[in-house]
Amino acid sequence: MTESLLTFSENKFDGLEFCSKVYSLFEAIKSSPNGPTRLLMLSSRLEKKLLEELMPICKYVQSSYRPGRYISVQWVDGSQTYDAKIFQKGELVSQNYYPENAHIEITCIKHPKEYLARELLNEKGIAFGLDGISRLKDRSIESVPFSYSNVEFISLYSQLIITQITKKSTKPYPIDSILIVQCDLNNLYMRNEWFALMEQVQENLPKTSFLEIYLYDPVCHYTHSIYPENNA
Repeated sequence: MTESLLTFSENKFDGLEFCSKVYSLFEAIKSSPNGPTRLLMLSSRLEKKLLEELMPICKYVQSSYRPGRYISVQWVDGSQTYDAKIFQKGELVSQNYYPENAHIEITCIKHPKEYLARELLNEKGIAFGLDGISRLKDRSIESVPFSYSNVEFISLYSQLIITQITKKSTKPYPIDSILIVQCDLNNLYMRNEWFALMEQVQENLPKTSFLEIYLYDPVCHYTHSIYPENNA
C-alpha cells in the first residue's frame, strides 16, 4: 500500500475534509509525469483505488452532507465485506431519518470493452462507441461506428446494472450497508435517458438488504437514490 493510501486507511475524517484530501491526491497524480495516462489506464493500485473507491465515496458524501446530516468517513483498505464506514450526526440523524453508522460498499459498472476504449484513447486519442470496438488478431484495436435502435443502449446498460446489484445482493454485507454504484455509461446520456435508465433499474431491482442504492454518472453528474425498503 502506498503512502498516499495510508493517509486514508483506517483514519476517520469529516466528510468534506475527506473529499478535499481525495481531490488533492487526484490533482497531485494528474500533474505528475504521465499523470493523465496513469489515471486513464488505472496504472497502479493507487489510481484504481482512487478512482473506483475514494472518488465514489466523495460523490456520495457531497450529495448527502447537509445541515442536520453531518457525515464522517473512514475508508478501510483490505478484504473485508465493505469499503468504508460512515458516521452521521445532526438533527436528521437524531430524528431517525438516517442511521448514526453505516457501511459503504462500492461497485463500478463498466461495459465489457471499456478497457479497450481506454487503451485506444491513450494510444491514439480517439475512439468510437464501446459496442464498435474490438481486439484484432494482431493485438491492435479496431474502433468503428456503431448505431443503436432507439434507446436500445439504455436497456443494454440497465441489464449490466441489475446483474451487478443482483450479485452484490447475494453477499453477506453488514445490515446497515449502502451500495454506491458508479455508472461508467455505455453512451453519452441526455437527462431524460438517465431517468429512463433509472426507471428500468428500479422496475427490475432484485430483493436486497441494502439501505440505499446510490447510482451516479461521473461524466454528466447525474445521480439517483433507491431505497429498497420503500419499494412496492
